[in-house]
Amino acid sequence: MKTEHLHAHKRGDASHAHAIADRKQSLLWIAMFFTLGFAFVEFFAGLISGSLALMSDAGHMVTDSAALGLAILAQYIARRPPSAKHSFGFGRAEALAAFVNSLVMVGLVIWIVIEAVSRIQDPHPVSGMTVTIVAALGLAVNLIVAWVLSRDQKSVNTRAALVHVMGDLLGSIAALVSGVVIQLTGWMPIDPILSIFVALLILKSTIAILKESYHFLMEGVPLHIDYVKVGEDLSRIEGVMAIHDLHVWEMSPGHPALIAHVEIKQFKQWPRILANLTTMLRESYGIDHITLQPEEAGKQELEPTPVSVEQARHTALLNRDHHGHTDYVECSSPAGSHRMVFHSWGDPRNPSVLYCVHGLSRRGSDFRAMAEALCDRHFVVCPDIVGRGESDFLSNPMFYTVPQYVTDMKTLSTKLGVHSVNWFGTSMGGLIGMVYAAMPGNGIKRLLLNDVGPRIEPAALIRLASYVGKPFSYVNRDVAMDKLKSICAPFGKHTDAEWELLNGPMLIQKDQQWILHYDPAISVPFASVTPALAQAGELAMWQSFQSIECPILIVRGADSDLLSRQTVEEMCQFNSHAKSVEIANTGHAPAFVKKEQIDIARQFFV
Repeated sequence: MKTEHLHAHKRGDASHAHAIADRKQSLLWIAMFFTLGFAFVEFFAGLISGSLALMSDAGHMVTDSAALGLAILAQYIARRPPSAKHSFGFGRAEALAAFVNSLVMVGLVIWIVIEAVSRIQDPHPVSGMTVTIVAALGLAVNLIVAWVLSRDQKSVNTRAALVHVMGDLLGSIAALVSGVVIQLTGWMPIDPILSIFVALLILKSTIAILKESYHFLMEGVPLHIDYVKVGEDLSRIEGVMAIHDLHVWEMSPGHPALIAHVEIKQFKQWPRILANLTTMLRESYGIDHITLQPEEAGKQELEPTPVSVEQARHTALLNRDHHGHTDYVECSSPAGSHRMVFHSWGDPRNPSVLYCVHGLSRRGSDFRAMAEALCDRHFVVCPDIVGRGESDFLSNPMFYTVPQYVTDMKTLSTKLGVHSVNWFGTSMGGLIGMVYAAMPGNGIKRLLLNDVGPRIEPAALIRLASYVGKPFSYVNRDVAMDKLKSICAPFGKHTDAEWELLNGPMLIQKDQQWILHYDPAISVPFASVTPALAQAGELAMWQSFQSIECPILIVRGADSDLLSRQTVEEMCQFNSHAKSVEIANTGHAPAFVKKEQIDIARQFFV
């Protein structure tokens, strides 16, 4: 996908341009020409006359020339369009140049003060006439340059350069006064004394620019925006329950941006609420780059408790009610539109994205422990495939098939703006990943297949058919949990906390009965598969697997009845990108809630 399409703005998007508009760069060129030219004149005049005021002013002007050159370079860089590596463009180049210029100016002020103190203690002879004439010419040049730069006050970069020039202007005035006083009185200390006075005046303006550019580079809240009031105004919009994870910053000077999580009662209210929120932010605060993530009240992520030991962090996670941020994407099928819910962990701005896709009768919460462990390196997205969890059920169950699931995952990628992704697929999620990874331009960087391959063993099909879609209803949750635990016994041995983490979300209460989270009709296409269709499907999966070009890791439970060792060996022969690992004392499929299993994924998705 071409990056220009990703950066393009459509109706409803931010109105700013990522590339900085032309800041009248010709003004900077004119200023640099005058400044550098006269710096040489002043420097040689200072040597001849022995004036620190002239030589320090010449030093100012050389520094100013460098500052102006840096400003020109920064504006050139800032005008470059966004790229695949710099999606926000290069607007920060101007602030960076201003910051560097200010640091240089602080260093120059310190040098002038030190040299001036030395000359006060040991006065040097100065030619008053030479100083007066050159300083008068320098004053004229600096007035011209200051007037040129003052015509562009919008750029912090240009204003930083102007501070340099104003320093020169004051330096020229000081040198002029120094020359006149020396001619009239012969008092030599006036030259370094006025140099110190000018240096201190320059320092005040320099520090102001330094603070402003530092604040911008550190992504501080724009100085004209009240962060607390923004949060309060967002919370007052009708339908908003709460605001959290609010961030306000500037992507480039004059272009504020905002990102926040918004708690609402129901997702169906979101389009209206979103329109009101964005209108308020644009009209009241001039914020036009806005990213708002809705969450249904009561389902938002809890703040993690920091701990120092990784194993302790892993154990503590098992005892927490943590569901990640929740959102949804509108998808379509021949039977109509439906909503696919997904849960996410980590920074959505992280370019490293990891999809975790569950098995036939499971849901995205299966990956909670792994997502929490890996979200420091990846933005982890765990969907509830349609017909499961919080996603909609299809009116026509015959569309509960891999092609529909692949289409929904492509829609999710479009919503998230994802064009490069790592994929962790358990069982059915691995089948979806294989088909997805075989498509042209799929963007999958690494593919982990958790106990699944192109061939499904008959014994596993018989076992799946024995419970998928079958009646499951219990008055007592503990009884329901024990029944579900027996169904999931192939996952391996787990503690009670781990079983609750895995199977707790699988149970929902309806009409005082504990039932499974999924649409029983997901078994309809599964049960309608004939031997001929199964053979054709297996052949198609082998073709898909063979065409995958990214690194593949096949994880097999040592006691799996779904993925045989022979199939794993054939997979590694069919595709040179494939490697395998086997987990002992586990059947179909390893649950990846244990640290040693999570570490397999962590090491693969580097």
